[in-house]
Amino acid sequence: MTKSNDELMMDTLYWWGIPTLFRCDHKLDPSECDIALVGVPHSTGNGTTERDQHLGPRAVRHVSAGLRRVHFDMQINPWEKKIIYDLGDVPLPEANNNEQCIEDITSFYKKISESKKSVVSIGGDHSITGGILQGLGSNNLSLTKGKKISLLHIDAHTDTFSQLDHFLGAKKSAAHWGSYFS
Repeated sequence: MTKSNDELMMDTLYWWGIPTLFRCDHKLDPSECDIALVGVPHSTGNGTTERDQHLGPRAVRHVSAGLRRVHFDMQINPWEKKIIYDLGDVPLPEANNNEQCIEDITSFYKKISESKKSVVSIGGDHSITGGILQGLGSNNLSLTKGKKISLLHIDAHTDTFSQLDHFLGAKKSAAHWGSYFS
């Protein structure tokens, strides 16, 4: 479907329209796309939702509206090569219950894994990583075609404390995500 000049003009206005990641279409079904973009608005792995990490997906949606570009050197336009949808945010109805949120994140990503789709996630605090990996690594690793999931984590501090208690009792916190699914 070819866009009119007015539609093309409106697409360049970052403040117009319903914000999605990189102005991709918003669809709930990952089976219809090649790449799924997902927001994970979670911050109780650090204590409570009084922290601001849960605002990350919303902020990136607003900023990314003007960033849908062709790679300058390689002249690759991913938006023409792949079907990319913003699946929205992981629903977290018990936002201050960290353990339940990690389970909700895991369940959401299991559905993406079942669809065998690549996914890019925008979070949230570090605790989301473990839930995402658990979800994508489910179902006999169908997303990765039987290969193990690999992750290179570069950070200013370790997130693999196994002997440190979280002050609210969370077992799958931002400080523990790298140790709880081993």
